[in-house]
Amino acid sequence: MTTETITWHPVAEQMPDGDTTVLMALEGDDEPTWPGFYAGGGWYYVSGGRVAGHVTDWADMPGGPKR
Repeated sequence: MTTETITWHPVAEQMPDGDTTVLMALEGDDEPTWPGFYAGGGWYYVSGGRVAGHVTDWADMPGGPKR
């Protein structure tokens, strides 16, 4: 089993590099964590749709299992 620590960054303190896929934490969403990216002043799901909710935090994508 591989274990990784996810470090969340408040958007009020730090933003991710543009067009880098990250995990987004959305305030009040039924499923509060989604992969997405920040570009052109807005948040987007990896599918390309604009996030309508409020992104509060983001984290780098986990690296996945090491074999």
